[in-house]
Amino acid sequence: MIGHNAYVIGVDIGRTTTLVALVNGNGEILNQMEFPTLPEKGWEDTISRIMQAITSLEECIPEHGIWSGIGIASAGVINCERKNIVYASNLGWHNAEVGSVLMERFNVPVRLGNDANLAAVAEYVWGTKKDVQDLIYITVSTGIGAGIINGGQLVQGKSNSAGEFGHITMDVMGQQCKCGNYGCLENYCSGTAIAYIADRRLGKLKGQSWTTKDVFEAAQNGNGIALDIVKVAGIYLGNSIVSLIHLFNPTKVILGGGIINNDNMLFQEANKTINNRCLPTMRNQVTIQKTMFGKEIGVLGATGIFFMDEVSS
Repeated sequence: MIGHNAYVIGVDIGRTTTLVALVNGNGEILNQMEFPTLPEKGWEDTISRIMQAITSLEECIPEHGIWSGIGIASAGVINCERKNIVYASNLGWHNAEVGSVLMERFNVPVRLGNDANLAAVAEYVWGTKKDVQDLIYITVSTGIGAGIINGGQLVQGKSNSAGEFGHITMDVMGQQCKCGNYGCLENYCSGTAIAYIADRRLGKLKGQSWTTKDVFEAAQNGNGIALDIVKVAGIYLGNSIVSLIHLFNPTKVILGGGIINNDNMLFQEANKTINNRCLPTMRNQVTIQKTMFGKEIGVLGATGIFFMDEVSS
């Protein structure tokens, strides 16, 4: 357990940008640095620049503050014990030993976790302040993932792989997913899927592929096919959330990620489906809402993991 005079540096490694931030025991970001990830240069290059940022932020820790560790959030398959990224498809990295490199360089505890799981930690530690012991965070972006807090504890599973929500099967006869399975949820309501379906149903937009932003704008402007694409995506998303509610009986389901944060229509369609399909007693016990956090949710989760015991005590 660490006290409120503790300071943790959080790192959120995204496909496009990496955010590094100094966070105190109240969940306040005191200073932060952001820079391009450039994953194609290799994980060693990215970690080198992360270490430069950490060195700068270390100097911002108050004289009587205690630097309690470094937390890292990343997409992909994570080995929490060895503190390495086993595989991250969005980064193209295999066996990135980021934890051991940072521990050797800074000699402080390092904790590494999947970004969706740690987003759930951020909601629990900093968002609800322990008031909600059972919650699920769902991210809808390029892909789809979930983080589950059950009884004030993060559900990670045997190999820290729990929460691969985007790869539950929605259609056993569906198209093959990049994971190798067929009919995965990501094929129907992720940002990638919505844009792909628009290309297939609407043709190219001025010679270019559709983006999710294009689809949502077209739907809002009354394009019937675009509206149907968003509605169907919302139905798939809502149905899958119903399954999570029935399995875990949470008090709160929180949605975030670029697709949800930038559009209200998909959220509304998913919520309609949840209202129609969920067992009434369980629906009445759960609140469905958007996250109150922005892009900082990754670093808040990466730092929040150090305060889990403190909050749960």
